[in-house]
Amino acid sequence: MAMTLRLIEHALALGETGNFARAAERLGISQPTLSRNIATLEKKFGVRLFDRGTHGADPTVFGRVVLDRGAALVRDVQALHGEIRALSGLEAGRLDIVAGPYVAEDLVSPAVARLLGERPGLRVRVTIVRPDEVGPEVLSRRYEIGLVGGNAQPPHDELSIVPLRRRRMFLACRPGHPLADATPALAEVLKYPLVTTQVFGEQARVVIEAGAADSGLAGRRPTLAPSIEVNSLDAAKRIARESDALLPATASILAAELASGLLVRLAFDLPVLGAQPALVRLRDRTPSPAALRFLALLRAVEEELLAAERAQD
Repeated sequence: MAMTLRLIEHALALGETGNFARAAERLGISQPTLSRNIATLEKKFGVRLFDRGTHGADPTVFGRVVLDRGAALVRDVQALHGEIRALSGLEAGRLDIVAGPYVAEDLVSPAVARLLGERPGLRVRVTIVRPDEVGPEVLSRRYEIGLVGGNAQPPHDELSIVPLRRRRMFLACRPGHPLADATPALAEVLKYPLVTTQVFGEQARVVIEAGAADSGLAGRRPTLAPSIEVNSLDAAKRIARESDALLPATASILAAELASGLLVRLAFDLPVLGAQPALVRLRDRTPSPAALRFLALLRAVEEELLAAERAQD
C-alpha cells in the first residue's frame, strides 16, 4: 500500500506538469526513475494511464480516474498523518475518566484543570460514580482511566490496579456540634450519622464491629453503607453544615469550609481513617498520550497535597 501510494503521488506530479522532466524535478528523482514508476503503476492497474508523445504526457480516461481518486486518497492520508501528529502532541483528542466522588474532587479535578491549561484543544469527560462502579465502567471500555479508593476495587484479571499514595483523613462537623469541642472515642463518634459514600475494607470492618451499622462482614470485602450515603461531596458538605452528621474527608477537600468556619475539624484520630486511591486501567489497552500526560499531572498534584498535609502536622 505504501509503495502504491508513492506511485500515485508520482502520477499526480506527472498529471499536473504534463512533462516527465518537470515532474521528476519536482519529485527530486531522475526522469528514468519516474518513467519506470509510472510503468509499474500501469502494470499494477493493467491499463495505460498516460499517452506519451513529443508534446508530453496526457492522462488517458483511466489516468484521469486515477488522478481524481488518487488526489483524494493522498489528501486523506495527509489528514490522517496530521491527526495522528495532533494526538501525539496532545493538540487534539479525547480523554474519558471515571472516578469516585472523593478522588474526583481531591486529585482528578486539579489534574484535569492543569491538562486543559496545557492543551485546551483536548476534550475531557469526567464522570463521577459510586466507588464500586468504577471498575465495571473501565471494563466497559467507555473510560480509559478509573480512579477510586483502593479498598473499593477488588482484583480483576483484566484490570491493572495501581495504588497511589495514602492520604490522611479526619472527621468534620458543624460549629456547635456536640462533639466539636470534645476529644471523643470511637463509640461516641458512632452515635452520630456518617455522611459519605459506601466504605470498604478495614475502615468498614472497624465501624461494623463497633456495632454502628447493620452491614455485615460476610464475604472477603467488608462493605459499610453509611447512615447517609451520598455520591456528591457538595451534598455531603451541606448536610454536615446543617445537621449533626459527621463528614470524613481529607484536608484539601474541606480547605475552604475549614478556612471559612463553616465546618470544624473533630479532635478524633483513628489509624485506619485514611484514603488510598488506586488507578484502574485495562491491562491490554495502550495509554493515549493524553492519558499519560494526565497521569503525570495527577502524580504532581498528589505530591503537592501530601507536602501540604505534612506542613500542617
